[in-house]
Amino acid sequence: MIVAGINTEVGKTLVSAILTEALNGYYWKPVQCGLPTDKDWVDGMLSMKGRSYPSSFCLSTPCSPHLAAKKEGIRIEARNLFLPPLPTPLIIEGTGGLLTPLNETETWADAAMHWKARWILVHRHYLGSLNHFSLTIESMKWRKLPLLGVIFNGEGDLATEEMLLKRAGACCLGRLGWQKQLTSKLVQRIAKEWKPSLLTALGL
Repeated sequence: MIVAGINTEVGKTLVSAILTEALNGYYWKPVQCGLPTDKDWVDGMLSMKGRSYPSSFCLSTPCSPHLAAKKEGIRIEARNLFLPPLPTPLIIEGTGGLLTPLNETETWADAAMHWKARWILVHRHYLGSLNHFSLTIESMKWRKLPLLGVIFNGEGDLATEEMLLKRAGACCLGRLGWQKQLTSKLVQRIAKEWKPSLLTALGL
């Protein structure tokens, strides 16, 4: 299962932690840019430790992967991003938006579309988010990426959300309200609340 976002900083890491907890899965972010790592944050949110895999590329520079890699003297290629073996659900967090560049010719989607995974799209409400959502959906449809559902982050207009869901041809898997502080107890509580609908969506 791949967690994609309509943009950067929309809540992908939080959603990934919730999904990992709810499905008793494992977390993996193939390309990490910036420190501290999202893996470390997710590890601190889960009820059970050791349920995450290290990134294939862990870069210290907080910027786009293609720039971070260039600054650190390496090159990221889609063919070098291998899925880790595992017996339980794998929650894969994307880097930035769907078309975030890995190098001068390849994007994050170019790597992820070959993994035959279902996708969850995270939408955060902000000025311009409707356009970003629509562009992402069009790109996903063009690539024939199977969208499992959408998660909304922030306080938004329900009628507008329904319009977006209709445009995406997908269901809403969850809504995240504004939180004063993100804690492990909060993540675990939301995971428990979401678990039934997630299992239904997955056909489990």
